[in-house]
Amino acid sequence: MTKLYKGRIPQDPNPLMDEINRSLPFDIRLLPFDVATNLAWTAELHRLGVFSDDELEAVHRALGEVADMAESGAFATLPADEDVHTLVERLVTERLGETGAKIHTGRSRNDQVVCDLRLYCVDRLDTLAGEALDLIDTLADRAAEHAETLLAGTTHLQPALPVTLGHFLLSLAAATERDVARVVNARDLTNRCPLGAGAMAGSGFPVDRERLARDLGFDGVLPNSIDAVSDRDFCVEIASTCSLVAVHLSRYAEQMIFWANPAFGYVRFSDQWSTGSSMMPQKRNPDAMELIRGKAARVQGSVTTLLTMLKGVPLSYAKDLQEDKEALFDALDTTLLMVRVFKEAIASATFFPERLATLLTSDMLATDLADALARQGMPFRQAHERVAGWVSQLEAEGRGIADADTAELSRVFPEFGNQPPRLDFAASVAARSVQGGTAPSSVRAQITYFKQLVKDRRAE
Repeated sequence: MTKLYKGRIPQDPNPLMDEINRSLPFDIRLLPFDVATNLAWTAELHRLGVFSDDELEAVHRALGEVADMAESGAFATLPADEDVHTLVERLVTERLGETGAKIHTGRSRNDQVVCDLRLYCVDRLDTLAGEALDLIDTLADRAAEHAETLLAGTTHLQPALPVTLGHFLLSLAAATERDVARVVNARDLTNRCPLGAGAMAGSGFPVDRERLARDLGFDGVLPNSIDAVSDRDFCVEIASTCSLVAVHLSRYAEQMIFWANPAFGYVRFSDQWSTGSSMMPQKRNPDAMELIRGKAARVQGSVTTLLTMLKGVPLSYAKDLQEDKEALFDALDTTLLMVRVFKEAIASATFFPERLATLLTSDMLATDLADALARQGMPFRQAHERVAGWVSQLEAEGRGIADADTAELSRVFPEFGNQPPRLDFAASVAARSVQGGTAPSSVRAQITYFKQLVKDRRAE
């Protein structure tokens, strides 16, 4: 390995210094993007006369060979280079001698590394957005199967109102829609070009930064060279976005873990997404959901790592910023895995409508009764108090609303005359046909909305 700064620091580093300084084990994944950065940069140097036509052709050919090496697995065993940028430059220089040694003219690793990192993040965010849209699509498909399947809705983990399973599944689709919007916003903020900012004061060569941005697919350039090399806001924002995705999935995974317990028996995950026990023959564990719940903590930890790392770094650049990558990469990798696993596990899961109905209790119809009194003109607060008192009386008698016949309802609530309201779970659900509600008609409208959302987003 040849050090880039041997002219100033001729002595080899202490092995421990090499260990703490070396980033190749984790930034090797940036190699395709480093090649892209070098292709654009050397083309700009050619425009400025640093490279002749033949030299540029040779450099681009050598960069292509390095990319091919990576594709073929040549770096499965890593060389001793300090980082991916050093590796690429060394390989090009070994092929081309002095011509290769010119590729870093007018550039710093400070602007090079963050250029590579932004390109990588844009690529990963595009993938994450696509996977999240696939999850919405899957949830809409499962919701269509269960648009009328009754489920005991809860607040505070206590019986609340009857809803449909389709409505519940679409609640995650709604959260994921916001996640997609955040991913796209993070991508837009990330997709700005720092190349040409140099070490911190700008390149000493009159490179066309707008041209570089276009060549690399960026939407524009970062306007200040100090900020361009020191900014890691985009890393924090990406990790924060990933953290919200992970939190959403963790909450729903928690619900599914409860539901998979035979005491509930609402859902059964396929063999592909279940595990057993090394000791207990009867066990069937929802480990995919448990791992999603556990991995959410890692993603949240990445946000804390990045914020804590950044808070004391003086402007413009310091080596602390090398610590951005492992936390950021782990947040992206983990979140992508969680989305893919949740999507596949829920797509193949079996729900049991007859079990879902077992926790529907007639006291969940109390709100419908209070609403019916309000429709008769009674102030809702008074209706609420009347129904609550009657429910307490029934509870003391060991009965529920469903045990009361028409005559009893008419006697307790004379406001209805001889025509008390129909009180059953299907009617309760159907009554909530407001936009976004749980009625089957509303659920089907939501399915149409989410399906169109996925189609429109994919077309962008």
